[in-house]
Amino acid sequence: MQGDPIETRLDEPILLLDEAVIEQEHGVRREVQVGRKSPVLLEGDDENHWESGGPGLSNRLHLYGTVLHDDLIGKYRMWYFCRMGPHWRYEHANHQIPGLYVPRTDAKPFNCNGVAEDAYGRPFAENDRGDLTCCAESDDGLHWEKPNVGRFAFNGSTHNNIVWDLHGASVFIDKADPDPNSRYKAIGFCRRYRNIFLLTSSDGIIWEDKDNLEPVSERANEGSFNVTFDDQASLYRAYSLSRFNDRHKRRVICYTDSPSLEGPWKPSLPMLEPTHWDDEIAHNRHGALRAEFHNMSGFRYGIVHLGLLGVLSVTAEQIPGEPNQMPCDGPVESQFVYSRDGIHWAHADRERTVVIPRGEPGTFDGGMITGVAKEPMIEGDHVHWYYTGCEHTHGETSLQKRVKRIARATWDRDRFVALRAETEGRLLTRPLRVPEEAVGLDVNVDASDGQVRVELCDEEGRALPESPSGGHQVSKDTLSFRITNETRPTVCRIRMKANRARLFSFTWRST
Repeated sequence: MQGDPIETRLDEPILLLDEAVIEQEHGVRREVQVGRKSPVLLEGDDENHWESGGPGLSNRLHLYGTVLHDDLIGKYRMWYFCRMGPHWRYEHANHQIPGLYVPRTDAKPFNCNGVAEDAYGRPFAENDRGDLTCCAESDDGLHWEKPNVGRFAFNGSTHNNIVWDLHGASVFIDKADPDPNSRYKAIGFCRRYRNIFLLTSSDGIIWEDKDNLEPVSERANEGSFNVTFDDQASLYRAYSLSRFNDRHKRRVICYTDSPSLEGPWKPSLPMLEPTHWDDEIAHNRHGALRAEFHNMSGFRYGIVHLGLLGVLSVTAEQIPGEPNQMPCDGPVESQFVYSRDGIHWAHADRERTVVIPRGEPGTFDGGMITGVAKEPMIEGDHVHWYYTGCEHTHGETSLQKRVKRIARATWDRDRFVALRAETEGRLLTRPLRVPEEAVGLDVNVDASDGQVRVELCDEEGRALPESPSGGHQVSKDTLSFRITNETRPTVCRIRMKANRARLFSFTWRST
């Protein structure tokens, strides 16, 4: 294969899921790794009607949002999204939240208690579904509490954890911002105005939009607007849901980016859409009519971008005249995708392996895995991705059965896709540019039932001088097996020979 060497960086993994890294392989197959699921971490409270709407209505907590460790306060924090709706259809659920102006009438101009615009003169959009952004805190990332924020009065009481009404909040902590009132920033879709808005806060709890009254990005469609920061490109990248204007109004994933959260943001355009093969997988797996892409979170991981794609297998169209059904029915499952530029994505495997499996029927996530945090938390040797588990499928007509809770899935560091050798297997990478400060190479392999031999080679594929005959041998399960060589080339290839082993990644180290 011709072309310039692949650029690599110190302490950033090179994942073997990336086919662009590999020039030759034989006797190995791709094996997507399934996350280890935790129990439910956060669920709605029937007494908190801002999360449930009230008796006989849904109880839905969505992780269209953010989970991170906030070292400014020494706690884990979660900004999640819940929904009271469809409250406007029920007198006992016609809740009032002054300042957020939900609910509103269907009469034009859309209004709340006769008021059709906010304090700044911005007109309200159509009837609000009761989207609310709430917060939770934890000392360990597993046991969560809902603090009493005291900002907005819900039915006359400020004893709640409501912080805003974004349909998913991508939150960032900017310690370098000279304005302490803007240290925390959140961006997301606000149904009040049906567009993307930016908020700022001094503490991540009390948010304001008075300095950002205009939308920062144009978007009429509801759904998650997952934003992450790519530090290598100094760019904010956003992944969102849209629909094609075809007879099915098929859901696809759109993309936009900006050098700053304030903008300017490029127009959001379709980026990733289902193919006939996705339709065939959905049909074979669920008897589905077609596949749609329901949501996506993607972020920079080493020299690639890693994403969790929510795939909706449409098993039935909407029932005519059914007021409580979503536009179609079917399960939603998560699959890995990856990209070298954050825009053009490939599936981790042709089989479209489900990486956060749904639970058994009747369990908290037996119906859908419908939303994941905008990016995972990486702690030591573990990667935790928080997600939404649903008892029901997408088109559930019983509001009481619409129950969503938040859990998390965990992978070992860098172990998202393995190249597995059942017997004798081998691979050779393309030429790699070695960072100048590199003194060793850490390989991430599981050779507990066999062995892996690793050789550092020159550009022609010849083993470097001082390399052991046959390569450095690994015969254990290890995230970091160190390989050193006195010869330090600027460009090299890596050859791996494996028997009854799995190969995951390698990383250049300076110490």
